[in-house]
Amino acid sequence: MVLLASKYDQSRFLKAADLTAEKKFKIKAVTEEPVGIGKDKEIKLVVWFTNDDRGLVMNRTNIRTLRGPFGDDTANWVGKIIAIFPTMAEFRGTMKPALRVRIPTPKGNGQPVAAPPVAPAPVQEIDPIEELVDDDLNDEINI
Repeated sequence: MVLLASKYDQSRFLKAADLTAEKKFKIKAVTEEPVGIGKDKEIKLVVWFTNDDRGLVMNRTNIRTLRGPFGDDTANWVGKIIAIFPTMAEFRGTMKPALRVRIPTPKGNGQPVAAPPVAPAPVQEIDPIEELVDDDLNDEINI
């Protein structure tokens, strides 16, 4: 058996460097976890996925993004699909790589599919000049 040091150098949590493009994840569980080291250690909300062993430590922006459509009770988040993408965000006054979440289109997200928007009836264009001219006055004038 080969013992690889890299096995012990992997984080339990997703970070911006882990994703080069948007990826969809299915939520398996939502937990509270101690995150950080020393005086920076605090309890954070972490979303875990069925298609990745790492969790996503949630910040306020990402929590609000999910709480809107999925509700405040995180038990309702389980089974939902979210998209995570890398971006830049301000952190303590400087721009840093970050992960943000968004809700993909309803198809396959456990959300009811909204009816497609109804196209408005075509509007018949009326020439404003013709509308103002009375048919009796619409004779040819010979000059």
